[in-house]
Order: sequence, then structure tokens, then C-alpha cells
Amino acid sequence: MKKNLKLIIAIAVLMHLFLGACKKPGTEATPVPTVTEDLVLETVPVLETPVELESVVTTAPASLVSGEIVLWAGAGSIHNSLLYERLQLLAQENGKSFQAIDGLTAEQITPTVRVVVSTASADEIQNLASQFPQVEFLAVDVLGLSPATNLHLMTNEGGTLEQRSFLAGYALALTTDDYRVGAITLANDDVGNRTRDSFVTGARYFCGLCNARFMPVDYYPYTAEVTDPTNQADWQVAVDTLLAKTVTAIYVQPEISSAELISYLASRNITVIGLEGQPGLEMANRLVGVFGSDIILSTEQAVLRIVAGDGVATGSGSLELKQINRDIMSDGKRMLFERIREELLKGYIKDRP
Repeated sequence: MKKNLKLIIAIAVLMHLFLGACKKPGTEATPVPTVTEDLVLETVPVLETPVELESVVTTAPASLVSGEIVLWAGAGSIHNSLLYERLQLLAQENGKSFQAIDGLTAEQITPTVRVVVSTASADEIQNLASQFPQVEFLAVDVLGLSPATNLHLMTNEGGTLEQRSFLAGYALALTTDDYRVGAITLANDDVGNRTRDSFVTGARYFCGLCNARFMPVDYYPYTAEVTDPTNQADWQVAVDTLLAKTVTAIYVQPEISSAELISYLASRNITVIGLEGQPGLEMANRLVGVFGSDIILSTEQAVLRIVAGDGVATGSGSLELKQINRDIMSDGKRMLFERIREELLKGYIKDRP
């Protein structure tokens, strides 16, 4: 029995040695994993380079503006509501896209935008107009702006300086006995020279030679210049020079007008014609009428010219004679005046020499 037991032990030892000799070098026994029933662990990969927060948080861009006709409405403008209605209708009638916005930045403007009508501040409009020369900007009743190639000022004046001066000369010659009309302008000044030349052109368009039929016989119109509009002695000499020529109706260049000057003309019973907002007109006792415009209509007309591919001149568009004194301009003379006004605005009549 002991002999058998020794034999069994010897065999077991030999088998252990044999199995140990068969094991591959470097191979470790695989440990048995321990499973925990209540806890599940997930492996989270670690990024080699940390991501900054700012690089994944972005601000949504402002809405892009792509309308062919855009209304950029400034805060508090009395024109915004009517401009919206009229421009939207204009766009529909002409097959153009329209968009209204109350704030506009350079980043929002797309290549489809052709014209921007705005009542925003002067600085905002001037800034964007300078950045987008291919877009036409129309500033409606905005003060403090200088016109540029693509920046047009729509004001209550209506028409151009030449058109207003021409019609002033025409209207005074039309309504004054023996064509005894004149103008007072600023000396050595481009605006003054243009005002004078177009006034004379308008008067002579009506009466030709404009020679008076009764004594004293003379040829009209006459003009006088003022060097310093703030100096009463200066402008009074100009007025008296015209009175010496028996002038009875005078157009004062709006830029040099004053309550004192118009009062002096009224004291001499002089008929005047002027521009809406011109200083001193309230002092006149013989006022033919005042030139002004429908600023919304002027804007519409300018937009139509732009989308049609035509140019638009600053201040062009609607030009009307308002507050007409029927005692001075009869209905028949008014009809004649209206025909000439329409032809002038259409470009059929030359408004300067």
C-alpha cells in the first residue's frame, strides 16, 4: 500500500514538472474579472489638446437683407409708416422684392440690394453709403448729410436749385405787370450765380425780351447781389437798386433771406415768391406762393428711376407751388404754370442759360 502511494505521488510530481516546462515564456495567467452587480464603469477618452469654450460658442449672425428695395427705418421718423406702405406697393407693382428693417449693418447687406431708403441718423447712413458704392441710398428728411455719388437727399424743398429758380422767374414774370421782376442773390458764390442765371432763364422763357410796354420802358428781369446778408445796409442797397428800376416782384435767394429783408420788401408792397421754410416769408404781404414737395412722392419717383437703371439727382422729384394766392395767380395762369412745371421736371425745358 505504501509502495502504491509513493508511486502516485511521484507521478503527480512528474506531471507538474512536465506542464511547467510546456508554458510559453512571458505569458501570464489571465486574471478572472470581478463583476460588481450595482456599479457599471464607462471609460471616458481624454483629449490630448483641451478645447477652449469660446471656440464652440458662437453668436448667431443678424438676419441678412436681400430685398432689391430696402426701407431702413430710423427711430421716431414721422415718414416711416407711409414710406413702408408706398414702397411695399411700389415693389409689388414693379415685380421687385421689398424688405423693411429698423437697424442695418454692413454684415447684413447682400449683393441683391439695389436701393436703401432710410430715415436713420446721418452718421449711420453716411457710413454705410461709403462702404457700398454699388448701392443707392436715399436719405429721407435727414439733416447733416452731404450728397455723394450713391447718396441722395430727399428733402421738402423738391426739385433742384435750378428748377426752383427757373420756376420762380417764370411765375413772377407770368403774374407781374410789364414783367418788372428781379432777383437778389449772394455775390461771388456758386449757389448765388446758379440761382441768378436760372431765375433770368425762367423769366425770359415766359416773356422773351421782357420789354415793358409802359413808361418807364425797360428790359427785364434785373438782378442785384448781396455781399453780406447779415448787414442790413448791404441788402437794403440791393433792394433799392431794384426799386430804382421800377421792379415790383422779387425772388430772394432762400439762403440769404431774413425776416428783416422780407419786411422791408413788404413795406414797399413788393410781390415775392419763395421756398417752403424760407426765413422771413411769414412777413410778406404779397406772396404768390411757396415751392415745396411731396417728399414721399419724390422718394417713390427716385426709387423707380433707380430700379429702371436711370440716374437720380439729389433733391429731384416732386416740385410744387403751394399756398397759391389766387388774387395774384388766376386759374388760367395757374394752368399755364402747371404745364411748364411738368415739362421742366420731365427735362423738356432747359433750366439754365
